Amino acid sequence: MSERTALAAELLGSLGRTHPGLTLGAAEALRLAPLVEAWWDAGASSMQVRAALTDGLPGRVHSPQALVENRLRRKRPAPPTPTPATTVELELRKPGAEAFRDAARRGGAAVRALMRGQQPAPAPA
Repeated sequence: MSERTALAAELLGSLGRTHPGLTLGAAEALRLAPLVEAWWDAGASSMQVRAALTDGLPGRVHSPQALVENRLRRKRPAPPTPTPATTVELELRKPGAEAFRDAARRGGAAVRALMRGQQPAPAPA
């Protein structure tokens, strides 16, 4: 068992301390730990996992294991989507001090715009 799986099982095992209706045995917590790891892989924090499992609990929990498993499967966040790469068009100019300075200014402005998450301004014709 990995350290990460042990941490996930520990998180599940601790639910019963604050919400007695969600008391899980060690074997049940270990069996459900991979579902918690899937939440972490999707970018959720342990606090978000705990909130999803404990918010809006019914007055009486008949099967803590079934409730926790159902919520871990049903409420799991979507994995983060990668941001698409941005392409920048380069302009080739004849050598000359002024041309190099202009290109450096435009390049710097394009890089700053990309770092802010904006599209760079098109190069002048």
